[in-house]
Parts: sequence; C-alpha cells; structure tokens
Amino acid sequence: MMLKIAFRYVLTLMVLFACSSPPLMRFTLESGDVARKNSPLLISTGKELPVGSNYELVNEDSQESFPAQVLASGELLVFIDSMAAESIGNYALRQTTSEEETAYRPKISPSEEGLEIAIDGNPVLFYQTSTAFPQEALPDYYKRSGMIHPLYSPDGQVLTDAFPAGHTHQHAIFNAWVNTRFKGEKVDFWNQHQETGTVEHVDLVHSEEGVNTALFESILRHISLKDGEVLEEKWRVMVYPTADYYLFDLYSEQTNTSNDTLFVLDYHYGGMGFRGSREWNEVDSVHFTNSWNILTSEGYTNENANHTHAAWVAAFGEVDGETAGSTVFGFPDNFRYPQAIRVHPTMPYWVYAPMVDGEFYIAPGETFKSSFRYYVHQGEPDERVIDNIRNDLMNPIQATILD
Repeated sequence: MMLKIAFRYVLTLMVLFACSSPPLMRFTLESGDVARKNSPLLISTGKELPVGSNYELVNEDSQESFPAQVLASGELLVFIDSMAAESIGNYALRQTTSEEETAYRPKISPSEEGLEIAIDGNPVLFYQTSTAFPQEALPDYYKRSGMIHPLYSPDGQVLTDAFPAGHTHQHAIFNAWVNTRFKGEKVDFWNQHQETGTVEHVDLVHSEEGVNTALFESILRHISLKDGEVLEEKWRVMVYPTADYYLFDLYSEQTNTSNDTLFVLDYHYGGMGFRGSREWNEVDSVHFTNSWNILTSEGYTNENANHTHAAWVAAFGEVDGETAGSTVFGFPDNFRYPQAIRVHPTMPYWVYAPMVDGEFYIAPGETFKSSFRYYVHQGEPDERVIDNIRNDLMNPIQATILD
C-alpha cells in the first residue's frame, strides 16, 4: 500500500513539474479579419528543436491547443483547424508526452515504383520515382518519372492520366517548359516526341511524417538530349491532415546547373501542368464518358478561360459516375502572379503558363521558384473552402515570436 501511495505522489510531482515547466517558445498569433479553417502555418523559429510531432501550441488564456510538428528543416508547422476572425492570442510551444495519433494523420508508404501518401488508409497521391513506360507499341521516348500520378479524390476516383490517348507526352501533375532556347538551339522538355529534351526523377532525398504533414523532397532534372542537364529541380510536397477533402502544397525550385542561360520564350503553354482523367478525354474511345468543367478565380470557364490570369483554377467532372476534381492555387509570390493559364479547348489539360506574358530566362546558377496549393474535392469545389484557402495565401495568419 505504501509503495502505491509513493508512486502516486511521484507521478503527481512529475505532472505538476511538466505543467509548470517553462515553454520552449512563445508566439502571438493573429487571425486577421477573416475566420480560419484548416490552415497550415509554417513558422521559422530560429531555434534548434528536436524533430517530431510531440509538441503543441497552447493559448495561454483559453488553454486551446493546436498540434505542432517540428520539421527536419527546422521549421515549426502548426495546423489551425479553426480560429475566429479578429483573434489575437499569446501561445506557448510545449512538448507533450507522446505523439498524437489521429485518423487523419498523413502516412507515407514507399515502394520500388515510388511513394504513396494516404490519409486514414485512403490514398491521396503517388509520386513516381521509377521510370514508367507507355503502353506497348508506343515509343520509349515517352517514358517518364518525377510526376504525381495517380491523384485520388476523397472517394478514391483517379483524377489524373499519365500517358493519355492522343497526347502520350502529358503526365498527370508534371512540370516542363516547351519553347526554350539553350546554346542557340530549341529545346522542348514537354513534347518528348520532338526528341530534344525531357524531365526525369533523380533522387528521393528526404521524407518524413507527423501529426500535421507527411512530406517528401525529390530531385528531378530537365535534360537537353544533346547537351545534358540544364535544370536541377527540387520538389517539396506536403500533405495536410484534412477530413472532408485533400489539401497539399507543391514547392518547386529549378536551378540552372549549366554554364549557359536557358531562355523560356514567348509561347502559348508550358509550366506546371495538370492532365485530367481519361474519362474526360474525348479521343480515348475506350474510357471517355463526359467532358470536364473548368472554373477560374475570375469566373471564366472552358469556353473562355484560355490565356486569362487566375489565382486558382478548378477542374472537375464525373469519374466512375461521381463528380470530383482538383482546384489549384498559385502562391502570391509566384513569378507574374496571378499567372496566365493555358486551357486546351478540347483536351482535359491546363497549365500555369507565365511565358504567355513574354519570354524570361534562368541564368547559370539562378533559381526559378514556384509554389502551388492543391484542394482535391468530392463534388464541385466548395466556395467557402476556396475563400479560406485564398485568404490563407493572400493574408496568412501572422505569427510573432515573443521569446
């Protein structure tokens, strides 16, 4: 009996000590004049903290808390599930006794072909690391790695197409320039059948998972088939723990690793592309069932969206008898934001295409950065979710480190 009492006493002292211990850091968070919902918040702490998910950010007045995750990069990631408009509060970062396990915590499953990220056992996306080949009888120059396919809807429909009928060189979610000049000659990294350039995965350099994100970082290269590597591209993909829809960010950094300038010439398409479901492809006589729908931030649709500028673009339609789609937001610090878009008049692909507004270049050693947020939805896009995401990107929650 005395041993039990002593144990309880020691345990009580341990709990009291943990609660009274000083916080690792303190922050002020300000929501601004809009309510926040499912808002990822990256904070540069300037401190070395152990990597992991056994942290929480606690409001020092209300005791409301948000799970926090320290990334390998040293950044602190907080996922704000809800925060009222005009909220200002002081928050303390504290360690918890264990990592929080939730149904919506993203999980990573690697394989020989690539890497899948899932939520609650349901796949969100697959990143292709090994070389994928087109169907038999098609040339091998269409082979591709370093793309996201499949992209799934929350109910499991496949929203992308990797080697579509009629345009085998388009690869789901992929990034490639079309009309470029390098060493005085044209190099097309998009149209592989031109046999001047291509893009391929090089290395999966990092992956990690926790309560607020599962992420991976990969290296790709954009190759001139005559002169070798021109651009080294780094992808960072972060999937967040949402329940009613999927939410992830794709960050791209293209560095010119050659000794010559790459000129991206004025043209009508090229950049970060999205190739939609084979069910939306009218030249696919086996799988076509219906045409997709396009809607942009400026209210344009399939008929008139081409070469307009858009903060976001929604593409959706029926797949396996249910409506689903993906809405893609450009980040406000992207080059020429809001960027021009290419929307094909008959095929289900669209692309953020900054060269529509004139040529630009990437000099040796320079890095071209772009970032995109993907909102993947069952049914048509929800205006409230779109407003929340756009508010987060245009006017993010303000975090101020106090100590």
